[in-house]
Amino acid sequence: MPFQAIVHASELLTGDGIRRKDGRRVTQSDLGRIADGALVYQTKKIANREVPSRIEWVGRTVDLPKKWKKIPRLDLKGKKALSPGLVDCHTHLIFAGDRSEEFSSRCGGTSYEEIAKNGGGILSTVTATRAASEAELVRLGSSRLREVYRRGVRTVEIKSGYGLTFESELKILRVISILQKKFPQMRLSATYLGAHAIPSDVDRRDYIQEMILRSIPEIQSKKLAESCDVFVDAGYFTREEGREILLAAKKYGLRAKIHADEMTNTESATLATEVGALSADHLLKVSDQGIQSLAQSGTVAVLLPGTAFYLKAPQAPARRLIDQGVRVALATDFNPGTFMCLSLPAVMTIAGLYLGMTCAEIFAAVTYNGARALGLSEHKGTLEPGMDADFWVLPFEKFEESYYRFAW
Repeated sequence: MPFQAIVHASELLTGDGIRRKDGRRVTQSDLGRIADGALVYQTKKIANREVPSRIEWVGRTVDLPKKWKKIPRLDLKGKKALSPGLVDCHTHLIFAGDRSEEFSSRCGGTSYEEIAKNGGGILSTVTATRAASEAELVRLGSSRLREVYRRGVRTVEIKSGYGLTFESELKILRVISILQKKFPQMRLSATYLGAHAIPSDVDRRDYIQEMILRSIPEIQSKKLAESCDVFVDAGYFTREEGREILLAAKKYGLRAKIHADEMTNTESATLATEVGALSADHLLKVSDQGIQSLAQSGTVAVLLPGTAFYLKAPQAPARRLIDQGVRVALATDFNPGTFMCLSLPAVMTIAGLYLGMTCAEIFAAVTYNGARALGLSEHKGTLEPGMDADFWVLPFEKFEESYYRFAW
């Protein structure tokens, strides 16, 4: 395979110490900063495109081994930093329609619950997404992924959930599969979120049974998703329903994820640990018991501070989670209702300002811990030999500038 190098990075952050600590209680010394850093990586050809493949060597530019001296190189001239590619481990990237009027109403004082009762919210996006063609959803998704890539993201989770019928949910998952082929330079992780809401025209029990008996087996047979997510909250799915759906999904090889303890405390963070979920996401209302359960488990706490910011809601207790030893990841939760923003660096800014997270904690949250929340941390999240060559050349000299410069 061909090899290429990047040299004279103002700083290169390996994140190797974060991996050694498995994402818990990280400090500045775990970032693995290398001044005047260099990276050697293999490339591979996918659909006639040469894309980064595997990291071969990492170190100071001055220590670049002789055998790599003559390979093609990108010289950053000490003006740009190099870090692992960011991981956005919770998005709802595939949808159609527009809810800007709803946002305007919320800014004027109307609650999210009132909007939903009047036909807005998730179900309004469902109507538009069902009506959109596969080609239109591919077009919208492509535009969004290009923006995500520009802001440093190399791995992104994409959930279904705006179809809420057998046919429409599979359509969204097929779109994700098409997008993966269009964007070989990125890793897209598909999550089935049929349990996003109960469709207004379907019996509750019938819908749950269709997911378990029809949708999940079909998704597994066509390899359209890696994980299954359930929105466990007041007005959505109960703990018992969430457990039933996720255990059924696990029988078919899908990994579990939960929208947990967002609007009310349902002890769904604890449920996430009980079913061996990769992640419990949101956690605005997580209890002490939920925090303790997460700290003693392999489940990652995925915090979505942009959503709380959009809803003007109290933020998740990031400091309590981190200080108790929970692995914490950050993600955008990009969606049309509660965070219409594709910028993970903007979320990092909010996390620094309102969650009290340090630079090291933010870095871990959008690299190694984000990858762990998707079950991908064996190959992603750090810049080390043998890892996937998912790197990000920053437009800044220091990593801190990526979230210091808000909304760049």
